[in-house]
Amino acid sequence: MTNTIKMALNELYLRNITTREQLLSEILRVKITSEAITEHPIIIKQDKEKLFQLMKTSTEKELGFFPADRDDFYEIFHALEEIDIIDFTLEIFKNDRLGVIISPKYLTSFIRDRIKKSNPRSILITEAEKHLAGLKELVDEFSDTHITLTTQHQLMNVLLKFVFKEYARVNVIFESIYSNCLIDLKFDYIFSMPNFGYKPDEIGIPFMTKDSDGIALENMLTHLDKDAVLEIILPAKITFAVSGYEKLRDHITKHYHIENIYILPEGTFRPTTAVKTYLFSIANRPIEKMAVGTLALNHDKFEATDVKSLTQSAFLNHQDWRIELLLSEDDENIQKFKHSPLEKIKLKEVAEVFRGKSILKKDTKVGNIGVLNISNVNQGEIDYREMDSIDEDERKIRRYQLEEGDVVLACRGTAIKSAVFTKQQRIIIASANFIVIRPLENETGKKVLGDYIKIFFESPTGMAIIKSFQRGTNIMNINHADIMEMEIPLLDLDTQQQLIQTYEQERQQYSKTIKAAETRWNQSRTQIYSKLQGGS
Repeated sequence: MTNTIKMALNELYLRNITTREQLLSEILRVKITSEAITEHPIIIKQDKEKLFQLMKTSTEKELGFFPADRDDFYEIFHALEEIDIIDFTLEIFKNDRLGVIISPKYLTSFIRDRIKKSNPRSILITEAEKHLAGLKELVDEFSDTHITLTTQHQLMNVLLKFVFKEYARVNVIFESIYSNCLIDLKFDYIFSMPNFGYKPDEIGIPFMTKDSDGIALENMLTHLDKDAVLEIILPAKITFAVSGYEKLRDHITKHYHIENIYILPEGTFRPTTAVKTYLFSIANRPIEKMAVGTLALNHDKFEATDVKSLTQSAFLNHQDWRIELLLSEDDENIQKFKHSPLEKIKLKEVAEVFRGKSILKKDTKVGNIGVLNISNVNQGEIDYREMDSIDEDERKIRRYQLEEGDVVLACRGTAIKSAVFTKQQRIIIASANFIVIRPLENETGKKVLGDYIKIFFESPTGMAIIKSFQRGTNIMNINHADIMEMEIPLLDLDTQQQLIQTYEQERQQYSKTIKAAETRWNQSRTQIYSKLQGGS
């Protein structure tokens, strides 16, 4: 933050103008008032009354009443007049954890370079305020191109129109991309970064999904002109989620072509969000080959790395768009698994899958109910000795009570952990850090056993598939609804029992060998150290 901006903010804070919306409103008020001074600027800027009255006639219809008096406005005006409005806006929104995502300048620069390759006649950038860092440079780069910017926020609409008021080829539209919008408009290139996981209230027309990201993706596709490209940043769930997303993926593969899918680096949009995100390039023209990979940040510049080229048909052989599987070292094994003659079944068909109970640390106390946390699971085993507990009515926690043979899978943290629960003397529930997979029984018994599911989770193929459901970045975030869709091989119960028995025998032998080796090593070290002290 520059000293000039810091001093200006202090002037506003002193007058109890503190929220981001208030701060943005007041710099807009100052800038619009300054633009309205057409004659005798030196005189008017020093005349508190004339300046105040000019402000009222120029801004209050659009920005509302000024929340202080003429002396206050005089001080605020002179503190803010020379400050760059984009720098000021970026400063006040840069640490907004719950509001507008402001993308880094290197992302906007990367998009600018990609637009150059398309050489479009018309460009659409939705919710353009998210790309203020580098937006003006992007617009200046394409001096002969018609550019449309959208925003659904009134103050951002005023800001964008002010910044680009001298650009005849730039059109700012005050409209939401989460409903029927931009009627009859088509574009050669569209760049969009919708809100993630937000459910709009009134969308007007039916969409395949109910979330903002899926709605925006479907919506923007309808505004692609012939041979046009949509580049859109979306959360990881778009690649594998159900609840309408499978219909949207199918719609895209039938009517459009995927040109690129790139994983964005962890932390690209911190602190607003830490979800894993992808850049998708979707073309409204035939494309023989596509590329998948990751974007790495190198000296404040995005570069595509680990790029893998695929034919459209090879890509469509995959049931979804989880490119972690495509890029994984285990991809060959995964493809063998997917195309093997083994019968496969989704977990939701053979097990009940649910999330554990959310428990705050302050609620833990010496009580009658044990709570399973991530720290209680190590090397595939549950340690029942050092568990937190809560004092709660058993009826209220029955939904989360663990039963013999339940599989617990960590869905938060930094490592994938799984284990099988063994019934204890007291009631134990799973915390919200776990997904519980409970094999279902019918008149003929269970189709799969808990220990068998855990073995598959631990296998290279199982681990790679679980990782591909990851919605977070460094900190794991796996949704139980996604795990329900996970396929496992369906072997007969006798074969499952044989695998479990062999696994357990070898695990015990491994543990016994390790323990014996540790004992021998400790004894040898003790003898060696004793000789160094003069012992025999």
